[in-house]
Amino acid sequence: MQSRTAHAWMFGVLVLLGAAAVTLSIGAGHTPITQLLEQAFAGDPVATAILRDVRLPRAFAALLVGASLSVSGVLLQAATRNPVADPYLVGTSAGATTAAVLAAPLAAWLCGVLALPFEQVLPWLQPLAAFVGALSAVSIAFAIARAGGPLRPERVLLAGLVLTAFAGAATSFLLYQFSDMRLRAATLWLMGGVSLPDWRLAVPMTLLLVSALLWSLRAAAGLNALGLGSDAARGLGVDEARLAKHALWWSSALAAIAVSLGGIIGFVGLLVPHALRGWLGRDHRALLPGAALFGAAFLMLCDALARVLVAPAELPVGILTALAGAPVLVVLLGLHRRERRVRVTTEVPEQPGNALLAARALLLQHTGQTQPTLHDVTLDLPRGQFVVLVGANGAGKSTLLRVLAGVAPVNGGHVLDRGQPRAHADRAPDHVAFLPQDPHAEPGLTVQALVALGRTAFLAQQPWRSDLPPDDLRAVQLALTRCGLAERAGEPCASLSGGQLQRAFVAMVLAREADVVLLDEPSASLDLPQADQMLALLQELAHAENRLVVAAVHDLRLALRHADAILVLHDGQALGPFAPDARALKTALEAAFGPTIAELAGLTWPP
Repeated sequence: MQSRTAHAWMFGVLVLLGAAAVTLSIGAGHTPITQLLEQAFAGDPVATAILRDVRLPRAFAALLVGASLSVSGVLLQAATRNPVADPYLVGTSAGATTAAVLAAPLAAWLCGVLALPFEQVLPWLQPLAAFVGALSAVSIAFAIARAGGPLRPERVLLAGLVLTAFAGAATSFLLYQFSDMRLRAATLWLMGGVSLPDWRLAVPMTLLLVSALLWSLRAAAGLNALGLGSDAARGLGVDEARLAKHALWWSSALAAIAVSLGGIIGFVGLLVPHALRGWLGRDHRALLPGAALFGAAFLMLCDALARVLVAPAELPVGILTALAGAPVLVVLLGLHRRERRVRVTTEVPEQPGNALLAARALLLQHTGQTQPTLHDVTLDLPRGQFVVLVGANGAGKSTLLRVLAGVAPVNGGHVLDRGQPRAHADRAPDHVAFLPQDPHAEPGLTVQALVALGRTAFLAQQPWRSDLPPDDLRAVQLALTRCGLAERAGEPCASLSGGQLQRAFVAMVLAREADVVLLDEPSASLDLPQADQMLALLQELAHAENRLVVAAVHDLRLALRHADAILVLHDGQALGPFAPDARALKTALEAAFGPTIAELAGLTWPP
């Protein structure tokens, strides 16, 4: 991985230098760059002016816009878990454009009040207005997408298109008020064309781009985990809501840079990241810098091509990127529809309660009532045990695990973690690992890369490395071996069967090496022998490494065979825990499932 990534960086730098040479060589004067450089070094004022005031500003603006759009697209796709998200498609660019156009009359008013020159105020006010507009637009788009149901990629895309249409109409209304000369200039700007009106603007915009890259690299491990889904990411110790919010902020800031310098240039944030994922994979530690390098080179080459296609006139570069991006979007939508896995999600109301995850024991105490109810529950589960949760559908097994993991908010109570109250439920603590029912493996992710996400909390301390540190690699390889996937580590997850993929998710959680391991249906999609092996592995893990392992399981026969203790959820209460051979367990199971449960499951108890 590291060798391939290093080669990609070297190639990216070479491509960027080549693109810079090409775009600097093309201009209205048709003077080669080598001749311009010779004349400029010889003191020719005309050659110096052409380089300093025309070609270099345009090349640098293309670099800033291309890199900003590409990185913005990567962050937006990670935050939304939407593979077709792009600042142009989800309304970010449209909101930034409307605000940037609105900044013109606002700047004129400020100049009249403060007696300042308009040409000096607008270039500084416009980026700030664009940022506010971009952030407002993406926030509104997400609010619309969430209003009618769960947040899905198609809903975000549809909301973004609606918002783009509205922002376009608002922009047109503002432009209608402009004079003919200003209207023509604004129209050309809206078609997309890179420029840097003042070299002083390059300083804050470059600092913003570099800051966004540095933050993104530091958050790369968490961004990798977001693709698993909300609960799965939180179960690995990622503050999913906070990370996604910050990613949207940085994405909006980068989109504002792009709009300020280039107007509406669509699809760059879609084309470049998708092209790189097929080469570099989905690790954001490799993808983000690659997007910056190749996005900058891509737009510089597009700008150079736009200057020669209809020479001596110039074609707005936004037209070129739209012509290239629209067909690609159609292809990606088709691929995404075929690759999307069918998943079942369970919506369970939050439960009130108090819980303690201690160094040597797990204690839960619930009070109050909701539906489904969990009330008057007290548990003391020591480490070194494999505890199985059983109960009818809707009894609250998933809710109980989510509360214990720290990924579900608690109403009417509080959670104690190692004796200290948790401020709020946002992610699992470092000593807890949680696997929900419906994790999701993004297309293109390898088995080893998926399992390595279990080291997310630790990889966050290694933001500059694209390979696994020795300790993390050891944990990943051990988890793969335990789950029987060592020989398939380099294969894509899409090549796995449903049962193999489930084992890969369990390996991901085991790689976290947490003291408390919580799993919701870990034997789902496994055939009977594999399910038996999985539960045997979890029991061995609890005993050999003195961990507390708690799993929700439907197969009562396997639960009785491997569990050290069984907890039955029924009528809002947790009955037990019971030893597998306890006579009281039969009574609890009959209360939860009916008097014929023993006969149906083929179970027997001693008299």
